[in-house]
Amino acid sequence: MFQTSREAQQREVAATSAAAEARKPIQHSVIGPDLVITGDLVSTGDIRIDGRVDGKICCRTLTLGPQPVINSAISAETVRICGAFSGEVKATKVVLTSTAKVTGDIAQDILEIEAGAFLEGQVTRLSTL
Repeated sequence: MFQTSREAQQREVAATSAAAEARKPIQHSVIGPDLVITGDLVSTGDIRIDGRVDGKICCRTLTLGPQPVINSAISAETVRICGAFSGEVKATKVVLTSTAKVTGDIAQDILEIEAGAFLEGQVTRLSTL
């Protein structure tokens, strides 16, 4: 019923930390074309990949450039695929550009497919999962 001053301080610190986190600028990370990563990528910001990744990717926004090779499972708010991808995508919005070559399953709420894109796999809506 009554909060001790220590509990009140802990709540105040947590609220201050959450407010500071909300004000932080979004970070952008780039994986260059000469880089090969074997392992998982986790970021609260945006990632652009022009290299090769063999592992899970979790971020806010993911852009796969025209040259990368990705063998992975992706979880993000928005995914834009411009190159080769093999694996599973789970995102609110997925965009397949005309140069995309996707082999795998996509779970999404919004799907945009440009003319010329290649897609082989199942497509399901997140709202039905």
